[in-house]
Amino acid sequence: MSAHEVLTTERFERDLEDAARYYLEQSGPLSAGRFLDDYDSFVSLVAAFPGHGSPIGDSGLRWRKLGVFVAVYCEREEDGAILLLRLYHISSNWKHRIEGLG
Repeated sequence: MSAHEVLTTERFERDLEDAARYYLEQSGPLSAGRFLDDYDSFVSLVAAFPGHGSPIGDSGLRWRKLGVFVAVYCEREEDGAILLLRLYHISSNWKHRIEGLG
């Protein structure tokens, strides 16, 4: 089985930076480093198994918990690449904020 390419939106990149900063400020550099290691593992997982995350209704979007955050992503039909769309804090009302992402 070949791995899918994993791409990120600019918004996801900003979300990831904010999340790493959150961990750094709340728990210190070791916690931030673990979060980034978990992120790398998540990318490897969805590259190998794009259907692993939980579906969000019939939107074509999927989500997976990543620490205290939720990563929202989809598989692009045109090339099969995995597109990481947003990273929301789990306590946010993230399911109501995803409209228009798919």
